[in-house]
Amino acid sequence: MAINTANLFWGRHCSTSYSPTTGRWQKPFGYDNGTKALTSRKEMPHSYWIIPRFGSLILPLILLAIISSVSAAQLPAVASFAGNAQHTAIYQVPSQNLNTIHWSTTIDFNNSGAQAHYGAPLISSANTVIVPVKTANNGFQVEAFDGATGGAKYTLSTDYVLPSHGWIPVYQPTLASGPFGTRLYYGGAGGTIYYIDNPDSSAHGAAVRKVFYTSLSNYLANAAGFNSSIFVNTPITADSSGNIFFGFRVQGTAPAPLSTTQSGFARIDASGNASYVLAGNAANDSNIGRDSHNSAPALSYEETTLYVVVKSSSTQYYGYLLGLDSSTLTTKYKVFLKDPRNGNNAAILDDSTASPTVAPDGDIYFGIMSNPDNGSRGFLLRFSSELSVQKVPGGFGWDYTAAIVPATMVSSYSGVSSYLIFSKYNNYVSADGNGVNKIALLDPNATQIDPHPSAKGLVEMREVFTVLGPTPDEEFYSSSYPYAVREWCINTAAVNPPTNSIFTPSEDGHLYRWNLVTNSLSQVASLSPGIGEPYVPTVIGPDGTVYTLNGGTLFALGNLNGVDVALSSSVPDTRSVIAGQSLIFTAAVTNTGASGFTPSGTVTFRDLTYQNLTPITTTLASNVALDSNGQATVHTSSLTAGGPFLGNHFITATYNGDGNFSGGSVTLIQKVHASASTTTVTSSPNPSGPG
Repeated sequence: MAINTANLFWGRHCSTSYSPTTGRWQKPFGYDNGTKALTSRKEMPHSYWIIPRFGSLILPLILLAIISSVSAAQLPAVASFAGNAQHTAIYQVPSQNLNTIHWSTTIDFNNSGAQAHYGAPLISSANTVIVPVKTANNGFQVEAFDGATGGAKYTLSTDYVLPSHGWIPVYQPTLASGPFGTRLYYGGAGGTIYYIDNPDSSAHGAAVRKVFYTSLSNYLANAAGFNSSIFVNTPITADSSGNIFFGFRVQGTAPAPLSTTQSGFARIDASGNASYVLAGNAANDSNIGRDSHNSAPALSYEETTLYVVVKSSSTQYYGYLLGLDSSTLTTKYKVFLKDPRNGNNAAILDDSTASPTVAPDGDIYFGIMSNPDNGSRGFLLRFSSELSVQKVPGGFGWDYTAAIVPATMVSSYSGVSSYLIFSKYNNYVSADGNGVNKIALLDPNATQIDPHPSAKGLVEMREVFTVLGPTPDEEFYSSSYPYAVREWCINTAAVNPPTNSIFTPSEDGHLYRWNLVTNSLSQVASLSPGIGEPYVPTVIGPDGTVYTLNGGTLFALGNLNGVDVALSSSVPDTRSVIAGQSLIFTAAVTNTGASGFTPSGTVTFRDLTYQNLTPITTTLASNVALDSNGQATVHTSSLTAGGPFLGNHFITATYNGDGNFSGGSVTLIQKVHASASTTTVTSSPNPSGPG
């Protein structure tokens, strides 16, 4: 199949792999060779102490309920990277369906081929969508849009300068709420921060620059010196009082009064007062000199602890996860980061966006790269809030921030955990993996043995569900890798409890809804031809619009206007169907407007699957008339699996419209297996004991 070379201008994050031998990321064909939560009881008010006495599951449930009950009028719908200061990626407004693209906008005006990360859109409670955009000269600007219409509101220019990098670092503003109302903070040159008030209005406040290490006048007197040595290099995180936190990178020696070669972390309060701490001082380790590109600071639920990552200036295989006092930036907790298989120093990579996640029970999750390689998967480390107890890790950590999934979203789950972990779960062929790229739902309190040959019996979080990528990987699919599929290109997903769904994009150019009740990819939206996609975030706005990034473009997706077109399978679960099994697909067309008419007309059903790498489209039924309930069905037992067919079927129902309703379509994935599996359990007496 021909490859669209235009799409190769994206650095193909999704098939690059890290080489510990060379210290570089390996690129596939088509590129140049350039290197391009609550913490402890002692911190809690005494009135809270009674909660854990009733069982360890109650507090997480209460915190999840608190998160769920926050009014959209109180906080922005999407305030920061991964949705909030804990990076849980939970969005409580019911999402719309993935029927159509409402609007889109360019987020990169210089798709030069360099590998890149992109900032997440921010969305105010008034549905203003704020988008960080890379300009033609590799600078950045911030654009604001009306979320409902996509109409442009304003553009903010910046003088932001990128630090030295491999993959282009993320540029991530934040929305903050405080005594000033709503404020937008965004990075500037020289480690400075700009803000505007009233960001919902085209007549917003004037941009104000804040400097964390000196006065504005001193900065302006030596702007060139500061701009060439100090760089904001992480997303900005805000607390509920309007204080902000961010990491900064120092290159060379920063001019006085900073006068250091060390990077660190800064805090600017709601009144503009600033403080900072250097990385080595925070770790109390002279080997430490840097923060890590792209790694967003995370706040505990009571906002007294700030979790950050520091590392050596000379090697990425030496670093700590720290818990800082969020008021003073003094160090409260620290833990040295190790590969859980062997105790080797973990890798903390500037090319990763992995950031700490604070779970409802206060535990901290952070993704590291392995040492040595394990299919470029890395591991998701888990610690107690004081970082004093390391718990069972997850089987993937590279360039991913863990998302929290309330266990109530999974009706079939019967374990003890109050929340589960959603994880990217790729297994990269270009390293030492097999190309069986998945997404996974993990139980943090149940275990399994890591199957990778390098794991040597490592106990890790148990998989509750996994879903294989639907599209074969035309770069690696072969007799050597017969199950190689396109990767899941995410660094944080969108978890939507009201619909029991998780939204995640793939390198194949589609956005998928994973329905956790049916364990199915129940909706699919086509965005681009795919190939060469970066790892990107997905978010949900206050009106349920789903936003994702693909091919240098931000897409806003949702319902059709005035009519709903839905599609369901009689056996939706990805684990259940075998070839030859009879299936019923039902399309339902509903009036969602105020016309009072009932939709009529017909529906056509089509199936797209792949024979090896060749797409095969089959019409299952044409022009099936809607019945009196607005439904049309098709029966089939002909969906293929086995041999050259991986068994992933894109089933599309297209409503042709009538005199009162426009047409529309919806797509789902029907997974079909070549054959069923059987499991046999046997037992025998223990020969070492009596009986």
